[in-house]
Amino acid sequence: MPDPRRDPSRVGRLEFAPSEAPERWRLTMTGAPQDPCEATWGEWVRFAQRVLRLDALSRDLEERGDAWDRGFAAGQDAAASGAGVADPPNPYR
Repeated sequence: MPDPRRDPSRVGRLEFAPSEAPERWRLTMTGAPQDPCEATWGEWVRFAQRVLRLDALSRDLEERGDAWDRGFAAGQDAAASGAGVADPPNPYR
């Protein structure tokens, strides 16, 4: 019975599969004539952790920008309603 851990995994156009060397894994993109990228399992895990950290940072920065936009819009609404404040404070600070 074949080892299911050695089965290829596909996500979209990316395919992650074992290479000829048992300790290495290959990342390829379907439809692309490029050479596959190979690394050990531990290297792929470190790469995935870095991608997740960058994704979290990107989401955090996006959330901060959204909060600033909401605060700015709330301040503009307060100024438009005649609150009488020349430069209303940002309620998200």
